[in-house]
Amino acid sequence: MSSSSSVKSVGADREERNWKDLPRDVLCTIFQKLGAIETLMRAQHGSSVWRTISKDPLLWCTIDMSNSGDMDLQLGIICRRAIDYSCGHLLRINIEHFGTDDLLRHITDSLEKNMRKGT
Repeated sequence: MSSSSSVKSVGADREERNWKDLPRDVLCTIFQKLGAIETLMRAQHGSSVWRTISKDPLLWCTIDMSNSGDMDLQLGIICRRAIDYSCGHLLRINIEHFGTDDLLRHITDSLEKNMRKGT
């Protein structure tokens, strides 16, 4: 069996696939399952394609920051980035453990800005 850049022969019955070659819709599904923190802090750094996908507004219709066990993270900054990536498509958000008045203002300002743009 010959090897290529996307599939390498590892054993007689097992193949190793290159994650960077996954179709866009599969990557979007994976990113949705990872959650906001994992996507913004880790997954988007996998490749330029992954970074582009991580900025897709439809990926950010729901932002659930409740899966954060590490409170040392700067959750407000991460959440603001996710809100900005949503480009007005935000429908649901969970900020129950770290939400502030300033963060709520950022959400409403972002939605108002995108409504004026017509997105």
